[in-house]
Amino acid sequence: MLKKHLPNGPDLYDVLYNTSIVLLNSHSSINQAVPHVPNMIEIGGFHVKPPKKLPNDLQEFLDNSKNGVIYFSMGSNLKSVELPIEKRNAILSTFSKLKQNVLWKWEDDSLPGQPPNVKLSKWLPQQDILAHPNIKLFITHGGHLSTTETIYHGVPILAIPIFGDQKLNAITAVNNGYGLVVPYSQLSEEKLTNTIHEILNNNKYRENAKLRSRIFHDRLVSPMDTAIYWVEYVIRHKGAPHLRVAGLDLPWYQYHLLDVIAFIHKHPWEAHPAWDLNPADLAVVSGECRSSFHHPTVSPY
Repeated sequence: MLKKHLPNGPDLYDVLYNTSIVLLNSHSSINQAVPHVPNMIEIGGFHVKPPKKLPNDLQEFLDNSKNGVIYFSMGSNLKSVELPIEKRNAILSTFSKLKQNVLWKWEDDSLPGQPPNVKLSKWLPQQDILAHPNIKLFITHGGHLSTTETIYHGVPILAIPIFGDQKLNAITAVNNGYGLVVPYSQLSEEKLTNTIHEILNNNKYRENAKLRSRIFHDRLVSPMDTAIYWVEYVIRHKGAPHLRVAGLDLPWYQYHLLDVIAFIHKHPWEAHPAWDLNPADLAVVSGECRSSFHHPTVSPY
Protein backbone atom coordinates (compact mmCIF):
# COMPACT_ATOMS: atom_id res chain seq x y z
CA MET A 1 0.00 0.00 0.00
CA LEU A 2 2.89 2.36 0.80
CA LYS A 3 4.45 1.77 -2.63
CA LYS A 4 1.08 2.21 -4.30
CA HIS A 5 0.43 5.67 -2.86
CA LEU A 6 4.09 6.75 -2.44
CA PRO A 7 5.99 4.99 -5.26
CA ASN A 8 9.13 7.03 -4.57
CA GLY A 9 8.82 6.82 -0.80
CA PRO A 10 11.20 5.05 1.58
CA ASP A 11 11.10 1.34 2.27
CA LEU A 12 8.59 0.48 4.97
CA TYR A 13 11.20 -1.34 7.06
CA ASP A 14 13.45 1.73 6.99
CA VAL A 15 10.56 3.79 8.32
CA LEU A 16 9.74 1.29 11.05
CA TYR A 17 13.32 0.81 12.20
CA ASN A 18 14.20 4.49 12.18
CA THR A 19 11.16 5.74 14.06
CA SER A 20 12.16 8.44 16.52
CA ILE A 21 9.16 8.08 18.80
CA VAL A 22 6.02 5.95 19.13
CA LEU A 23 2.92 7.55 20.63
CA LEU A 24 0.78 4.81 22.17
CA ASN A 25 -2.96 5.24 22.54
CA SER A 26 -2.89 3.31 25.82
CA HIS A 27 -2.64 3.88 29.57
CA SER A 28 -2.31 1.66 32.62
CA SER A 29 -5.80 2.70 33.74
CA ILE A 30 -7.19 1.13 30.56
CA ASN A 31 -4.69 -1.50 29.44
CA GLN A 32 -2.60 -4.08 31.23
CA ALA A 33 0.76 -2.70 32.34
CA VAL A 34 3.59 -3.69 29.99
CA PRO A 35 7.28 -2.66 29.72
CA HIS A 36 8.16 0.10 27.27
CA VAL A 37 11.43 1.30 25.79
CA PRO A 38 12.29 5.01 26.24
CA ASN A 39 10.84 6.19 22.92
CA MET A 40 7.41 4.62 23.52
CA ILE A 41 5.12 7.20 25.13
CA GLU A 42 1.61 6.51 26.43
CA ILE A 43 -0.97 9.15 25.49
CA GLY A 44 -4.13 7.11 26.02
CA GLY A 45 -7.21 9.33 26.10
CA PHE A 46 -5.65 12.19 24.15
CA HIS A 47 -8.84 12.45 22.08
CA VAL A 48 -11.12 12.98 25.08
CA LYS A 49 -12.25 16.57 25.56
CA PRO A 50 -13.95 18.31 28.51
CA PRO A 51 -17.74 17.99 28.27
CA LYS A 52 -19.70 20.58 26.37
CA LYS A 53 -23.28 21.74 26.82
CA LEU A 54 -25.79 19.18 25.60
CA PRO A 55 -28.61 19.95 23.16
CA ASN A 56 -31.71 21.05 25.05
CA ASP A 57 -33.73 17.89 24.39
CA LEU A 58 -30.95 15.63 25.65
CA GLN A 59 -30.23 17.85 28.65
CA GLU A 60 -33.88 17.76 29.69
CA PHE A 61 -34.14 14.00 29.13
CA LEU A 62 -31.07 13.29 31.27
CA ASP A 63 -31.91 15.85 33.97
CA ASN A 64 -35.49 14.62 34.39
CA SER A 65 -34.67 10.90 34.56
CA LYS A 66 -35.07 10.43 38.32
CA ASN A 67 -34.00 6.77 38.18
CA GLY A 68 -31.05 7.45 35.92
CA VAL A 69 -30.30 6.69 32.29
CA ILE A 70 -28.75 3.75 30.47
CA TYR A 71 -26.83 4.83 27.39
CA PHE A 72 -26.80 2.29 24.54
CA SER A 73 -24.61 2.71 21.46
CA MET A 74 -22.84 0.17 19.27
CA GLY A 75 -20.59 2.83 17.75
CA SER A 76 -20.39 4.25 14.25
CA ASN A 77 -19.44 1.06 12.38
CA LEU A 78 -21.99 -1.25 14.00
CA LYS A 79 -25.52 -0.04 13.38
CA SER A 80 -28.32 -0.99 15.76
CA VAL A 81 -30.79 -0.76 12.91
CA GLU A 82 -29.09 -3.78 11.31
CA LEU A 83 -29.56 -6.04 14.33
CA PRO A 84 -31.47 -9.28 13.59
CA ILE A 85 -35.11 -9.00 14.59
CA GLU A 86 -34.78 -11.56 17.41
CA LYS A 87 -31.87 -9.65 18.97
CA ARG A 88 -33.71 -6.35 18.61
CA ASN A 89 -36.83 -7.75 20.24
CA ALA A 90 -34.79 -9.14 23.14
CA ILE A 91 -33.29 -5.71 23.72
CA LEU A 92 -36.66 -3.93 23.42
CA SER A 93 -38.32 -6.33 25.83
CA THR A 94 -35.51 -5.85 28.34
CA PHE A 95 -35.58 -2.04 28.12
CA SER A 96 -39.37 -1.88 28.42
CA LYS A 97 -39.21 -3.49 31.90
CA LEU A 98 -36.56 -1.19 33.33
CA LYS A 99 -37.32 1.69 35.70
CA GLN A 100 -34.40 3.61 34.19
CA ASN A 101 -34.75 5.56 30.97
CA VAL A 102 -32.69 4.47 27.97
CA LEU A 103 -30.90 6.64 25.43
CA TRP A 104 -30.35 4.57 22.30
CA LYS A 105 -28.30 5.46 19.25
CA TRP A 106 -30.71 4.26 16.58
CA GLU A 107 -29.98 5.03 12.92
CA ASP A 108 -33.55 5.27 11.63
CA ASP A 109 -36.52 7.61 12.01
CA SER A 110 -38.60 5.11 13.96
CA LEU A 111 -38.34 1.89 15.95
CA PRO A 112 -41.28 -0.54 15.89
CA GLY A 113 -42.29 -1.39 19.44
CA GLN A 114 -40.33 1.51 20.98
CA PRO A 115 -41.04 1.59 24.75
CA PRO A 116 -42.00 4.94 26.33
CA ASN A 117 -38.83 5.01 28.46
CA VAL A 118 -36.56 4.82 25.39
CA LYS A 119 -35.33 7.93 23.55
CA LEU A 120 -33.80 7.46 20.08
CA SER A 121 -31.31 9.50 18.11
CA LYS A 122 -29.33 8.88 14.92
CA TRP A 123 -26.32 10.64 16.40
CA LEU A 124 -25.36 11.34 19.99
CA PRO A 125 -22.50 13.36 21.54
CA GLN A 126 -21.12 10.39 23.41
CA GLN A 127 -18.44 12.08 25.50
CA ASP A 128 -20.83 14.79 26.68
CA ILE A 129 -23.50 12.21 27.54
CA LEU A 130 -21.12 10.02 29.55
CA ALA A 131 -20.18 13.10 31.58
CA HIS A 132 -23.75 13.55 32.84
CA PRO A 133 -24.16 12.38 36.45
CA ASN A 134 -27.43 10.57 35.69
CA ILE A 135 -25.76 8.05 33.37
CA LYS A 136 -25.78 4.76 35.29
CA LEU A 137 -24.55 2.33 32.64
CA PHE A 138 -23.03 2.33 29.17
CA ILE A 139 -24.02 -0.60 26.92
CA THR A 140 -21.35 -0.70 24.23
CA HIS A 141 -19.53 -2.92 21.74
CA GLY A 142 -16.41 -2.41 23.86
CA GLY A 143 -14.23 -0.64 21.30
CA HIS A 144 -11.04 0.98 22.55
CA LEU A 145 -12.18 4.60 22.18
CA SER A 146 -15.54 3.96 23.83
CA THR A 147 -13.82 2.09 26.67
CA THR A 148 -11.38 4.98 27.12
CA GLU A 149 -14.22 7.50 27.26
CA THR A 150 -16.25 5.53 29.78
CA ILE A 151 -13.19 5.13 32.05
CA TYR A 152 -12.49 8.86 31.73
CA HIS A 153 -15.97 9.57 33.10
CA GLY A 154 -16.11 6.63 35.55
CA VAL A 155 -19.16 4.88 34.09
CA PRO A 156 -19.50 1.06 34.31
CA ILE A 157 -20.04 -0.84 31.08
CA LEU A 158 -21.97 -3.78 29.73
CA ALA A 159 -20.05 -4.94 26.68
CA ILE A 160 -21.52 -6.78 23.68
CA PRO A 161 -18.29 -7.33 21.70
CA ILE A 162 -18.47 -8.20 18.01
CA PHE A 163 -14.96 -8.19 16.50
CA GLY A 164 -11.39 -6.90 16.71
CA ASP A 165 -10.12 -5.64 20.05
CA GLN A 166 -13.63 -5.47 21.52
CA LYS A 167 -13.51 -8.93 23.15
CA LEU A 168 -10.16 -8.21 24.79
CA ASN A 169 -11.39 -4.84 26.06
CA ALA A 170 -14.51 -6.50 27.43
CA ILE A 171 -12.48 -9.14 29.27
CA THR A 172 -10.29 -6.38 30.72
CA ALA A 173 -13.41 -4.62 32.02
CA VAL A 174 -14.56 -7.83 33.69
CA ASN A 175 -11.13 -8.54 35.20
CA ASN A 176 -10.87 -5.00 36.55
CA GLY A 177 -14.39 -5.10 37.95
CA TYR A 178 -15.97 -2.15 36.13
CA GLY A 179 -18.09 -4.10 33.64
CA LEU A 180 -19.65 -7.34 32.48
CA VAL A 181 -20.01 -9.06 29.11
CA VAL A 182 -22.94 -10.47 27.19
CA PRO A 183 -21.54 -12.36 24.18
CA TYR A 184 -23.45 -11.45 21.04
CA SER A 185 -24.23 -15.13 20.37
CA GLN A 186 -25.83 -15.38 23.84
CA LEU A 187 -27.78 -12.13 23.66
CA SER A 188 -31.28 -12.83 24.98
CA GLU A 189 -33.83 -11.02 27.11
CA GLU A 190 -33.00 -13.11 30.18
CA LYS A 191 -29.23 -12.78 29.84
CA LEU A 192 -29.36 -9.05 29.13
CA THR A 193 -31.84 -8.33 31.94
CA ASN A 194 -29.86 -10.26 34.55
CA THR A 195 -26.59 -8.59 33.55
CA ILE A 196 -28.06 -5.08 33.62
CA HIS A 197 -29.56 -5.66 37.08
CA GLU A 198 -26.29 -7.08 38.39
CA ILE A 199 -24.36 -3.97 37.35
CA LEU A 200 -27.02 -1.49 38.50
CA ASN A 201 -27.65 -3.19 41.87
CA ASN A 202 -24.04 -4.02 42.75
CA ASN A 203 -22.18 -0.83 43.61
CA LYS A 204 -18.76 -2.43 43.08
CA TYR A 205 -18.94 -1.86 39.31
CA ARG A 206 -19.44 1.90 39.68
CA GLU A 207 -16.80 2.08 42.43
CA ASN A 208 -14.27 0.27 40.24
CA ALA A 209 -15.13 2.51 37.28
CA LYS A 210 -14.55 5.58 39.48
CA LEU A 211 -11.26 4.08 40.68
CA ARG A 212 -10.09 3.60 37.09
CA SER A 213 -11.17 7.15 36.31
CA ARG A 214 -9.07 8.52 39.18
CA ILE A 215 -6.04 6.57 37.93
CA PHE A 216 -6.67 7.87 34.40
CA HIS A 217 -6.73 11.50 35.54
CA ASP A 218 -3.79 11.22 37.95
CA ARG A 219 -1.06 12.44 35.57
CA LEU A 220 1.46 15.26 35.66
CA VAL A 221 0.05 16.69 32.43
CA SER A 222 -2.78 15.81 30.07
CA PRO A 223 -2.30 13.13 27.38
CA MET A 224 -2.42 15.74 24.62
CA ASP A 225 0.19 17.91 26.35
CA THR A 226 2.33 14.79 26.79
CA ALA A 227 2.13 14.11 23.05
CA ILE A 228 2.99 17.71 22.19
CA TYR A 229 5.97 17.74 24.55
CA TRP A 230 7.52 14.56 23.14
CA VAL A 231 7.01 15.54 19.52
CA GLU A 232 8.74 18.84 20.23
CA TYR A 233 11.43 16.99 22.21
CA VAL A 234 12.27 14.83 19.19
CA ILE A 235 12.47 17.95 17.01
CA ARG A 236 14.71 19.76 19.51
CA HIS A 237 17.10 16.82 19.71
CA LYS A 238 17.21 16.14 15.97
CA GLY A 239 15.44 12.81 16.05
CA ALA A 240 16.47 11.93 19.64
CA PRO A 241 18.81 9.06 18.65
CA HIS A 242 19.77 8.65 22.32
CA LEU A 243 16.32 7.11 22.93
CA ARG A 244 16.96 4.39 20.34
CA VAL A 245 17.45 0.90 21.80
CA ALA A 246 20.35 -1.26 20.64
CA GLY A 247 18.09 -4.18 19.79
CA LEU A 248 16.87 -2.41 16.66
CA ASP A 249 20.36 -2.55 15.17
CA LEU A 250 21.07 -6.23 15.79
CA PRO A 251 21.02 -8.76 12.95
CA TRP A 252 18.08 -11.13 13.26
CA TYR A 253 20.23 -14.04 14.47
CA GLN A 254 21.66 -11.93 17.29
CA TYR A 255 18.28 -10.45 18.18
CA HIS A 256 16.96 -13.99 18.75
CA LEU A 257 20.21 -15.08 20.47
CA LEU A 258 20.83 -17.79 17.89
CA ASP A 259 24.56 -17.00 17.97
CA VAL A 260 24.62 -17.56 21.74
CA ILE A 261 22.68 -20.81 21.39
CA ALA A 262 25.09 -21.97 18.67
CA PHE A 263 28.09 -21.07 20.85
CA ILE A 264 26.73 -22.99 23.84
CA HIS A 265 25.79 -25.95 21.66
CA LYS A 266 29.25 -26.10 20.08
CA HIS A 267 31.12 -25.60 23.37
CA PRO A 268 28.91 -27.16 26.06
CA TRP A 269 31.79 -27.70 28.52
CA GLU A 270 33.06 -24.14 28.08
CA ALA A 271 29.56 -22.83 28.84
CA HIS A 272 29.27 -24.84 32.06
CA PRO A 273 29.10 -22.65 35.20
CA ALA A 274 32.13 -24.48 36.61
CA TRP A 275 34.25 -22.93 33.87
CA ASP A 276 33.29 -19.44 35.10
CA LEU A 277 32.42 -18.01 31.68
CA ASN A 278 33.09 -14.27 31.61
CA PRO A 279 29.75 -12.41 31.10
CA ALA A 280 31.56 -9.73 29.11
CA ASP A 281 32.63 -12.37 26.56
CA LEU A 282 29.03 -13.53 26.22
CA ALA A 283 27.87 -9.93 25.76
CA VAL A 284 30.31 -9.48 22.90
CA VAL A 285 29.14 -12.73 21.31
CA SER A 286 25.48 -11.74 21.57
CA GLY A 287 26.10 -8.29 20.15
CA GLU A 288 24.87 -6.42 23.20
CA CYS A 289 27.87 -4.09 23.16
CA ARG A 290 27.07 -2.68 19.72
CA SER A 291 26.57 1.03 19.53
CA SER A 292 22.92 2.09 19.84
CA PHE A 293 23.47 4.91 17.34
CA HIS A 294 24.24 2.73 14.33
CA HIS A 295 21.38 2.78 11.82
CA PRO A 296 21.02 -0.45 9.84
CA THR A 297 20.82 -0.32 6.06
CA VAL A 298 19.25 -3.78 5.89
CA SER A 299 16.27 -4.80 7.97
CA PRO A 300 16.81 -7.78 10.31
CA TYR A 301 13.50 -9.12 9.01
